[in-house]
Amino acid sequence: MAIKKHELDAMNDHVKNGLTIADISKKFPDYDYWEIYWEVNDASFLGKKRTITNRINQLVSTKSKSNREEIAEEAKELLNDLYLSLKKNSKKLIEIDRILRK
Repeated sequence: MAIKKHELDAMNDHVKNGLTIADISKKFPDYDYWEIYWEVNDASFLGKKRTITNRINQLVSTKSKSNREEIAEEAKELLNDLYLSLKKNSKKLIEIDRILRK
């Protein structure tokens, strides 16, 4: 079943705001976990964290320098994504706090 555009946009917003695919699938019970997983634009924070952890663990056993560099580059890109998301979400929280204090 194809996910409706407005629902997919909402799912992508949830991912950007830190929800896991499992949490999103609870909010949208009409869709299977894997349907959501394959359709959202990005991995959740938890998914990125797990991928980074896996890449670091791979670095230990990888012998080839070129493979280690590829793995390190992928982990670096994921860390940059997490940083930018944190920065954006921090600005949102500051704005929310400012509005609530009025």
